[in-house]
Amino acid sequence: MKIFKNYFMGVAIVAMLFASCSKDENAGEPKVGDEMATISLGAVLNDFIRNQDVSKQSIPECSDDAPMYARVVLTHELGEEDVVVPINFDGTTYFTDYDEDLAIPIPAGETTTAVSLTDFWVYSEEPGDTTLPIWVAPKEGSDYENFVNDPLPINFDLRAGSKKYVDVEVLCFDDRDVNLYGYQFFDLVPIPLIKFCLFGNFCPSEDGRHYVAGYTVNVWMGSEAVGDPIYTESNTVEEDETTGDYYSDPLCFWLPDTAETDTYYFQITLNNTDEYSSDDAGEVILAGAITDDEIKMFYSEDDDSTMDYYHFNYGCGNDNPPPFDDPRTEAKRYKACLKNLGDSNAVGFAYLKLQGNQLTATTAATELTPGDVPQHIHENATCADYGSPIWDLDYTGDVWPEADAAGNLFYTRTFTLTPAQVAAANLDLRTAVLHEADMTPLACGEFEEY
Repeated sequence: MKIFKNYFMGVAIVAMLFASCSKDENAGEPKVGDEMATISLGAVLNDFIRNQDVSKQSIPECSDDAPMYARVVLTHELGEEDVVVPINFDGTTYFTDYDEDLAIPIPAGETTTAVSLTDFWVYSEEPGDTTLPIWVAPKEGSDYENFVNDPLPINFDLRAGSKKYVDVEVLCFDDRDVNLYGYQFFDLVPIPLIKFCLFGNFCPSEDGRHYVAGYTVNVWMGSEAVGDPIYTESNTVEEDETTGDYYSDPLCFWLPDTAETDTYYFQITLNNTDEYSSDDAGEVILAGAITDDEIKMFYSEDDDSTMDYYHFNYGCGNDNPPPFDDPRTEAKRYKACLKNLGDSNAVGFAYLKLQGNQLTATTAATELTPGDVPQHIHENATCADYGSPIWDLDYTGDVWPEADAAGNLFYTRTFTLTPAQVAAANLDLRTAVLHEADMTPLACGEFEEY
């Protein structure tokens, strides 16, 4: 499965060091006097860094060039410093050359001075009037402040005779949204981003017309709505002046996508628009956790820059696709990550929702052979020995779902169970298995409640 990757650069300072710490002076660097304090800037770059800019709706590529210059703007009690400093490389780390402008004077009669680091840019060449930086650090109040622990400005005290190192994080630069950034000694760590988009419709009744939904989305890292969300965004529903039709663009999010499985918790709240008014406005109508692996199912195998968006329909008479569901509905929900078996490349997800005696099964898979795809719920809890099938996941009339010409399958059906079937379901102890038309197993997943 191809992944549409975008990167932002997280930058972490490794230590806070003062003059009492053991550190050799660089050759040619003047000794710090009692009425001065210095600031030194450095960076440790991982070899595999590949950068791209952070943007909410589209992310242009960052330069892969090594950092060569840093521009720093800071204020102190006796003035302001705006300095461009070369970045050196010692074979392991990047660090700024000593510059006398980064030797900060201490006011007479004082032992410390207050300093505010307000702006920081990193360049791949000596900056000129038209040179764009490759990385910047987000400021407090910017769209991306939640991606760092301590956005600019950074305020601290410098003591006479000391060298100061402060925690810092930077993001790739987007020239459409110029936020100024800055720090001093830093260790660059790349974090991939993956794009996920949503679009919704609203129906005042199951038999009513479809309206473009207005909605607000909150997103948290993790499987629950804990702490501050990393995003709170609302779509805009507007009227076309020519046609009188209402429209809205999909709402898109760039989510951290590390080497491990990442989970994000979404809440979708319905809003009123100029076109409709609903008693459910202000209610969370859909919520749930989704992983980066599930998001990758929305991308085209042939073109990893193309993705489908998650499309929900509230009040329109048909269930919304998992993993999101109405949190006001009492139901048990299960998910299985389908992994390929043998020489197959098939991957996907299977979902089960048990609400009373109604069992809704949904499968989304790719890398299949076009044509019939027999699938079942199997009796055992492990794919190492999934056992015999106990429930066919087919359509009415014993018709198997089909993979399309591109090898993609999307299936959903609701079954009515008997009380005995509900009692014996034990869905968290079952597996889902997809087969070739000749019943050769293609993929298996173990159901877990979520």
